[in-house]
Amino acid sequence: MFTLAFGESQGSTKQEPRGPIAAGVVPNPEPAGPIKIFQTRRDRVDDGPASVITRPPGAKAVDGKCDNCYVKASEKPLKACARCKVSRYCSRECQAAHWPTHKPWCNNNAGHLSELQEADARGQTRGLPPGITHVELDQKLEKWVKYHNALLMAATIHALALPRDIRRSHTYMLRVKLAYRPDHGDVSSKYFRVLDASVIDFETAKTFGNIWVASIDQITKLRTDSETMRRGTVVAVALECPPLAMQIVPFGSLRDLSPLVIQQQWKEILIRDVEAGKKLSRFEM
Repeated sequence: MFTLAFGESQGSTKQEPRGPIAAGVVPNPEPAGPIKIFQTRRDRVDDGPASVITRPPGAKAVDGKCDNCYVKASEKPLKACARCKVSRYCSRECQAAHWPTHKPWCNNNAGHLSELQEADARGQTRGLPPGITHVELDQKLEKWVKYHNALLMAATIHALALPRDIRRSHTYMLRVKLAYRPDHGDVSSKYFRVLDASVIDFETAKTFGNIWVASIDQITKLRTDSETMRRGTVVAVALECPPLAMQIVPFGSLRDLSPLVIQQQWKEILIRDVEAGKKLSRFEM
C-alpha cells in the first residue's frame, strides 16, 4: 500500500465557481472517479494506443473530495496518493479503507506514466510533434483538459441531450478528436484544437477493440456505483489525440438537467471556444 504524499495537501485550495450552461446551472457536477485503465502492450498492438480513464485533472481546485468518505477539501485537508498522484484522502484510515478498490487503478496510473517514460527513453518519436516528448505531450493534454473541463462537460451534456433524457448517459458518450497546436504560444488553453466531435453509442464503441470495451465497462461501474449511492449519474467524453492514449474523462453527480435548454450547435460552440482558448461562461452561440 502506498502512503500519502504529505507535501501535496489540497485543503487550502481556493474554490472556483462554475459558469452557467445555457439556460441553467448543472446541479453540483463533479468528476466521477479517480481511475485510469492502462492496457498491456499486447492490447496496444491489437487495438492501437492504450486507453486512460481519469478524473478531470482540474478537479483538485473545483470538486476536491476524499475518495473514501467524500469529505470536501474545503472542510478537511486532502493529500494525494504518493504513487499515482490521483486519488486523494483526508486521512490514512480512509486511504487504508479504500485501498482494495484503489490498488488496481493505482498500478495502472503509475504504469501509464512508466510507459510514456520508456517510449521517450527508447527515442520513439513516431507521431510526435517536433521537439516534444510523450511525457511532455501528455502533461500538456492534462493542462488543456484542466482548463476546458467545464466546457467539455457542457458539450457532453448537450451533445447527448441529457436535459431531455438523462438516462442516455447509460448508452452514449461523446467522442472528441484532437490535434496538437504548434502555434499555442505556451498558452495551456490552446495546446490542442478540436478536429471533430460526435456522439457514439456504447455498443458501436465496443467494436473498436478491447480497450474501448474495458473503458466502457469502467464507466458503467462508475455510474452504477454513483447511482446506487444516490449521488447522480455519470457521463463521459473520450478524447483521442495520437500518439497518446485514448483518454476517457468522466463527469459525475449529474441529476435533474431538465431546466437546461439543449444547444443543437454544441459542436460549433465546442470547436469555436477551444480554438479561441475561451473559458466557459455560457454555453451558447
